Amino acid sequence: MSYQEKRSLFNIVISTIITVVYFIIINNKYQNGDFDTTNMLRFWAIVMLIFVPVSVISRIIALILHRICGEITDEVRGEKEDRDITDERDKLIDLKSNQVAQIIFMLGFIGALFALLFNASVSIFFIIMIISGFIGDLGSNIMQMVYYRRGV
Repeated sequence: MSYQEKRSLFNIVISTIITVVYFIIINNKYQNGDFDTTNMLRFWAIVMLIFVPVSVISRIIALILHRICGEITDEVRGEKEDRDITDERDKLIDLKSNQVAQIIFMLGFIGALFALLFNASVSIFFIIMIISGFIGDLGSNIMQMVYYRRGV
């Protein structure tokens, strides 16, 4: 398995863990009444404004640790894998996989708008948006793995 495939697999695992743990914590706080739910837009604004930086910082830390562990593993094995070279194929794979993520997110956004059109709550709108963003990220990473396997 190449470094890019390992990185994609690692991103899938980390994004799943971060998202699930964060929303378990939020759900527990919601069930305990720690949030003011009289204004649902304010509630979701708080949830999203906390989730974005927590997710970004957690991913940065996880990717740094992944890189350090990879370097240590290479040193122990006596192998040196060049991870810093990005060629046109890598850029093409990134573009194609990002396109998949954008399509999935846009379909989720349209679905969330339709949910509002049919009188769903604001919570349903934001849940659909979060799920579509999460699935878009997973789809992007899965497609990166597929493209690297195919040699696109």
